[in-house]
Amino acid sequence: MDPYQVIAEGGEALIAGWLGVTLSAGLRLPEDESEDRREFLLAGAKAALEQLAPAGAWLGERIQAVQFLCAHSAAMHWQASANSPDLGAQVREKAQRFATQMMALTSRQLSTLARLRDQRRREAEAAERQAWRKEAHATKQQLARGSAFTAELERMMELGGEMEGAPEDTADAPPPAVPRAAGAAVPELPPSPETARNRKERRALKRLERRAGRRPGAG
Repeated sequence: MDPYQVIAEGGEALIAGWLGVTLSAGLRLPEDESEDRREFLLAGAKAALEQLAPAGAWLGERIQAVQFLCAHSAAMHWQASANSPDLGAQVREKAQRFATQMMALTSRQLSTLARLRDQRRREAEAAERQAWRKEAHATKQQLARGSAFTAELERMMELGGEMEGAPEDTADAPPPAVPRAAGAAVPELPPSPETARNRKERRALKRLERRAGRRPGAG
């Protein structure tokens, strides 16, 4: 990609490009190796950088990863010199001291990266728990609103049913029974069946007839 285009984009593309260039400059790439071999070593180092500190990591963690890879490359270079049979004893001893120092440095860097990665994991887990709690709270509120709506709807339906079952003409409702003493005679029926009676009176007459054990319409 054109470096000027990367600069114009800025952000993550610029940071990732800068880290890649920094890694390439600090990495120990033997000049006596073939171009394919050098490209392989550089590609492997960039892949390792992505594994050690991906794009979502803190910038300091990503820089620490670049330093670790460069120090590791130098340590391996000095260790290879210390193991070379073509070098003298003093040269190999000096190379071994450098390799040991670099390995101690890379061990400390690796421990730092491990702590930073663990911190990043804990922060991600805390963010997930917080998001879960917010979602659970929102769901609880939604269920509560739904329950309240259902209860109100049921109450309105019950109220509507009671209104539908009520008599349309309360004047036609039979009057309550009048208590009377035990053994009291049944009131006499009206003397004339031809007398005009309203609906209320006709219902009362039928009740009296049933109580007297008489057939409706008799007399």
